Amino acid sequence: MALWRLSPRSDRLWWCVEGKDPWQPPYDRAFGFVVRAADAEEARWTAHQAAGDENGTLEGVSPWLDANYSNCEELRDEGSAEVVLVNFRHAPK
Repeated sequence: MALWRLSPRSDRLWWCVEGKDPWQPPYDRAFGFVVRAADAEEARWTAHQAAGDENGTLEGVSPWLDANYSNCEELRDEGSAEVVLVNFRHAPK
């Protein structure tokens, strides 16, 4: 089993322009996961099952299962110390 980091794609500006952002409004939604799974498909499915309202925002769209909406990358054990996932949102001003 490996660890997988899943996060919303950061290059999703076109969704915001068209009003198609599954992470809006920014509450009652998951904004990232670190999942232990055998492969990326299983990691995406596990995140999908633990998701919040982002799953029901756009009809027919499951953002954690769809590479157009989310990234899924395997975390390797080599490398220097780092923060793997920070899921922090500032309060609106």
